[in-house]
Amino acid sequence: MQKREIDRNPKTPVLSDRAIVLLTQLCFRPDDQVEQADLIFVFSTPMEVQIVSKILDELLLHGLSKQVFVTGGIPNFDDYTVAKPESQLVLDMIHFSKYPNVKFYSESTSKNTKENVTEALKVLDFAQYKKVIFVFKSHAARRGYLTLKKYLPVTKLLQKTFSAQYANTDRVLNQETWHTYEFGKSRVWGEFMRIKEYGSRGDIAFDQEVSDLIDLISKEVNE
Repeated sequence: MQKREIDRNPKTPVLSDRAIVLLTQLCFRPDDQVEQADLIFVFSTPMEVQIVSKILDELLLHGLSKQVFVTGGIPNFDDYTVAKPESQLVLDMIHFSKYPNVKFYSESTSKNTKENVTEALKVLDFAQYKKVIFVFKSHAARRGYLTLKKYLPVTKLLQKTFSAQYANTDRVLNQETWHTYEFGKSRVWGEFMRIKEYGSRGDIAFDQEVSDLIDLISKEVNE
């Protein structure tokens, strides 16, 4: 089993009110008004597959795309693994007969968010699509957006998120609640660490807004 490069629940520094505002701004990118798109792209998730399938139902029943790509392999980390590809967990929830004119694609080898994109592009070249709707958990929205932007720089990206609730926690993790309990704070701090590390080495797009937020947060917590 692999050890994660950055812990899922790292030790979190004391967060001031200003740090909480800045972290919320960085990690919880606001959803977009969805519109007709060339593709619906689903980042992998081992949890909330029912919510993801309902989001797909909503988008497809409104005729917003005729193509769907679901990502996710079998992560083999020391703190988490699954019995089947994460993409299949979502596909198992979909009633394909409801969408006879929709083409579904998937990949089952990716083990992280970057690979969700790079492995998907090996199956379907959508780098020149004009519009892509992406579906991801809300507290990782910025990282998902920046990952896609790295590989789809000319594509209009439309965000649709959901709030995750993890085992052994008593509330959903969203921008209103994350800073009210230790698990939420740890998860969002982990997102900050990932965006900072992945941006510095070029794994994700890294615009001036994000760079400035990273600097402000680092100074605020004396990192």
